[in-house]
Amino acid sequence: MNENETKGLSWPVALLVTAMICLMAFLMARMLSAEKERVLSRTTLLPCTSSQSIHVLGKGVVYTDGTSLRALNASGRQIWSYVVGSNCGYSVGEGGVAGWSGNLLVALNASSGEALFSASLGQNVLSAVAGSQYTAALVGEETDATLIVLENSGREIDRIALPDITVLDYGFFNGGAMLWVMSLDTNGTVPMSQVTTYRPGRMQAGSITDSEQVVYEVMFDTPRVSAVGTTYIRVYDYAGTEDTSQRTLVYGWYLMDSAASKGGTLMAFVPMTEIGTSARINDIRVIRGGLDRTIRMPFACFDIAVHGNAVYGFSEQYVMIRDVSAARAEVYRLPFSCDSLVGVTAGNAVVLVSGDSVYMVSLP
Repeated sequence: MNENETKGLSWPVALLVTAMICLMAFLMARMLSAEKERVLSRTTLLPCTSSQSIHVLGKGVVYTDGTSLRALNASGRQIWSYVVGSNCGYSVGEGGVAGWSGNLLVALNASSGEALFSASLGQNVLSAVAGSQYTAALVGEETDATLIVLENSGREIDRIALPDITVLDYGFFNGGAMLWVMSLDTNGTVPMSQVTTYRPGRMQAGSITDSEQVVYEVMFDTPRVSAVGTTYIRVYDYAGTEDTSQRTLVYGWYLMDSAASKGGTLMAFVPMTEIGTSARINDIRVIRGGLDRTIRMPFACFDIAVHGNAVYGFSEQYVMIRDVSAARAEVYRLPFSCDSLVGVTAGNAVVLVSGDSVYMVSLP
């Protein structure tokens, strides 16, 4: 074989070797990024549409048709319905479901749909939350509201005036025995965030004030309060005294979801640059107590959720589950193209939207 023949054969061999190297690199990357891919075949089409307001309720969901609330179990069967009124709103809390229409407020048992109480509050209800002992309803105007607190028997025990501030969120903690209110005061030269705690029917218990950042999420891990803002996570006691040694810098990161887990509340943050109308989330920062690490999902996600000790990522074709202690994510292929996430149920299933349809998809 002469020198020209040898040179002529070298190009095909080189191309073949290059192709084999590329294929091996691709396969190794897939193996490192995720465990063996599996197809999720156990899906249930739910009798609600993507245009309706839907929330996870235990192992199923609850949704509204505009007038009634309807609850479905893990099999997608209706277990109860309740007529609230026209243009009704609702929320799912630890104590059940709160529904409202105009000045009417109703608190419902989550399992049976039985009304714990129904009351006319005399003013337009803006929102409400049902706790295990009390139900709170915000009435009046957005920047001049009153928070009415009722026992779950329907007896009113407190009216908290909240003038000249914007109430961002509120709820119950400490086994439902205490109330918290997160607000923002924009009347001064600098916006001021405040988290106030109350013992319903008694007195204000504590107050947290932050003028250095906007606080947009608050979590209670007895006996600590974690206030998440645009720059820091700050940790306080119930009286409002900060433990500065627990302060964590989160500037440039946004809290997408959080959930109770072993060792405290697990929080999942994503870069501000990766969220928006066309979210493509790959990097997720997980924080819990002394844990602070960044994990990467194998496929870009449009949404994420925290459930138990794991972070769930959702793309058009995949559900990815990454335990915070695991080296890689478990990847499951969906049998349909997914548009958005409703939530993760207590029955190890996810509720997903595809076009106008809503599916409950069981996980292994």
